Amino acid sequence: LKLQFLYLIGHVRPLLRTMADLMHKMEGVLILDSEGERMFAHYYGAPFEGNVDKQLAFEKKIYDKTHPKNGVPPPKDGGDISLIDSHTVIFRLDPEVYFYVFGALSENEIIMSEVLTCLVDVLGQLLRSPSQIDKRALLENFDLLCLVVDEMLDDGYVMQAKTGDVFQNVFPHAGGGQDSTAKLKKALKKTLA
Repeated sequence: LKLQFLYLIGHVRPLLRTMADLMHKMEGVLILDSEGERMFAHYYGAPFEGNVDKQLAFEKKIYDKTHPKNGVPPPKDGGDISLIDSHTVIFRLDPEVYFYVFGALSENEIIMSEVLTCLVDVLGQLLRSPSQIDKRALLENFDLLCLVVDEMLDDGYVMQAKTGDVFQNVFPHAGGGQDSTAKLKKALKKTLA
C-alpha cells in the first residue's frame, strides 16, 4: 500500500507543476499616492518579498517612470503598460491614487489588465466613486482594499478577475450597503435603548 501511494505521488506531482504553470501569477499589487508614497503594497515571492529596500527602490522606479510630467493629466479610463526591471507593469493613474499590477515579462498582459480593471472597478463600486478613487476614502476603507485583493489573488495566482463576482463576495463585508456613520448611529441607538 505504501509503495502504491508513493507511485501515485510520483505521477501526480508533475501534473500539479503543470497546473501551476497554466495559472496566471502576479508578482505584486501596488498603490501609490500622487507623490509616490506607498499606500498599499503586496508582493508575491522573489525577489521582493521580505526585502523592503528592493521594494522601495522598485516603487521609486515605477513612480519615476509612470507619473505624469509637465502637468499632463493622467488617463482616466483604462490603463497603460510599461516594462521596468524585467517586469511587466500595468498601471492606471487617478488624480490622487496610482494603481499598479506587475508580473514577469512572460505574463499575459491582457490578464494583468483584467486584474487591474477589476481592482479599480470593485473599489470604485465599494467606495461609491466609480469615476475616480480618492486617497482619503481608500485609506478609510483599507480593510475592503485588502479583502478585494485577497479575493482576486491567492499567493499571486489569479483566482478571480470578474468585477461582479469579486464585488458580490466583498460587498457583505462593506456593511451591507450602509456607510460607517449610519452603522455607528444604529449601534448607538441600540446601546442607548
